[in-house]
Amino acid sequence: MEAAVDVLCSVGRRLTVHPGTAPQITTLTGGTVESDQGRRLLGKVHGKLAKTAGAGTAWIWVEDHSDLLHFPTPFAEMSLAAKTDALADLLGPLLAEYVHVAGIVISNVARRRLPLPPNEDALRPAAQGFRRGLPLDRVRETIMVPRRILLPEQTSLIARMCDAEANALNWALGKLGVPHGVASLLADSSTPQRVYPLWTP
Repeated sequence: MEAAVDVLCSVGRRLTVHPGTAPQITTLTGGTVESDQGRRLLGKVHGKLAKTAGAGTAWIWVEDHSDLLHFPTPFAEMSLAAKTDALADLLGPLLAEYVHVAGIVISNVARRRLPLPPNEDALRPAAQGFRRGLPLDRVRETIMVPRRILLPEQTSLIARMCDAEANALNWALGKLGVPHGVASLLADSSTPQRVYPLWTP
């Protein structure tokens, strides 16, 4: 059996990792560490808004890598419709402040256990939310907050992009002449395969 390992997490905090299965009476101890992901997200959006100020009409797209939409927090556990409303409330004032911005899109991809949740749309009064399962075990949640005075063609284009993403890889493989789409990329381990050298002297 391997020994326990101490991992220094931050000043004054230590995580001890023990090998093997945790006993049933195991509990977590120590102070709760919290972070304000809404403030971090607003900071990221503010940066993009400032950078595009002289560019004419702009859409701001933030690819969130902090798992804000999926990490087990009260926000992530909300329904897609509730998340969409919450982000519309958070980001709406920025659209009033930065008049060159047509809309703000927040998107996140996370790995999920199979089966993936069904596709879902949340068409709310001030925003639109999309949840799509992607090959092979990913789920993307995208929330689009457009300006109140809509640019219907642009808003519709982004909505169609979010809607069609789950089938984009199959479509592209079909255009390249690859039969059976994504399924053709998954090798059956029982099928013998040839290995080709990368370099031959």
